[in-house]
Amino acid sequence: MNSGKERREAKRISYICEVECEGAGINRLATRITDLSVTGAFIDSMINYAPGTQLTLKFRVKDQPIETECEVRYSLRQMGMGVQFVNMRPEHLALLEHLIEGKPLVAPAAPTPVVEAKPAPAANAQYMLTGNFAIVSLFDVIQIIENNHLTGALIIASAVAAGEIHFTDGRIVGAELPGAIGQDALIKFLDVTEGSFTFNKSETEYRRTIQAGSNMGLMLDLLRLKDEEAAFSSMSDS
Repeated sequence: MNSGKERREAKRISYICEVECEGAGINRLATRITDLSVTGAFIDSMINYAPGTQLTLKFRVKDQPIETECEVRYSLRQMGMGVQFVNMRPEHLALLEHLIEGKPLVAPAAPTPVVEAKPAPAANAQYMLTGNFAIVSLFDVIQIIENNHLTGALIIASAVAAGEIHFTDGRIVGAELPGAIGQDALIKFLDVTEGSFTFNKSETEYRRTIQAGSNMGLMLDLLRLKDEEAAFSSMSDS
């Protein structure tokens, strides 16, 4: 009967760490936690989900990995979302209680880890974000990359356009698909509303084929250009 009251009164601390979110159309979203309690956390994210959405979180406390299911309890537009932990393993709960409430930590005997063979990542690239455009728009994905000042390639697989958009420190610096590069390629991605995407972080900056002061200004200019071309084509047909 008192579980709701206990959750609301759970002690929270300011705690910043990287977190991976999985589920709800995005297979992996790398962002951060900004405060933490034994019952939940607040996650910085430009992509927010409706209350009741189920996610899986992976983060670290005192260099120890924690993986738990959670449920979105509330969302703040363009700020983040509050989540409540669900079915957290006892050893992970003990670790949070040790960090937040100062309880003694008794570490359980660690099981023998099972190491799974995984393909080696591409040289100089780090897989970071992947998902589906049926859930998240291209503009939202670009905003996430910009807000996190990421350098790398957004790889898009869609029947409308398949290729890459290149970023340096969060800014669009290039795009390419078969038969087109630069703005000629980027404008073709504006019609993408289905398909999948993967962002690969890279330490190497890409060759600049697009000059723009801001991502938003660039995308708005391309949308205007696309509308003008459609209007001109309509007039020509008539």
